[in-house]
Amino acid sequence: MKKSQTELIFIGRPFADHLMNEQKSFTECNQELENDAEFQQFLTANHLEKQRGSLVVFGPENFMYWYGVIAPSDVETPAGLMKFVLPEGQVAQEELANQSLAFFAQPLNVVIPEFLQKISAAGITTYENLGDSMTPYVLQTLDTTTQTLTQRLYLEG
Repeated sequence: MKKSQTELIFIGRPFADHLMNEQKSFTECNQELENDAEFQQFLTANHLEKQRGSLVVFGPENFMYWYGVIAPSDVETPAGLMKFVLPEGQVAQEELANQSLAFFAQPLNVVIPEFLQKISAAGITTYENLGDSMTPYVLQTLDTTTQTLTQRLYLEG
């Protein structure tokens, strides 16, 4: 479950935690970006149409949710989108088969705790509050061609 991860570039749009809907998901925010012409052009121009991702950056008392895609490091960030550089380091990683874009509509208060339980069951220690970590990132990427979702929690050290 523990793996080395090279630096990754996440390009998308951040959404504040208060934009989460009543179901504790960011479905409307995700759809807003899916409907964005700049985002769709960016995906097409960089052959990333079959890739999607979400990134949760935890703070001590809140979090920021990102929706977008992992992109090559030399890609120009288009207007209306932002870039987040995820550092090289150790991650706890799991792959889930038979997933679709509907995964990103699931409540974060279910998806992330389930993932953290699996990490804990594997004997990997995490912070009780992920925002206390120096690397407070949970990255979830989906390849719609293979229907494989990869979940990563960045670990310290």
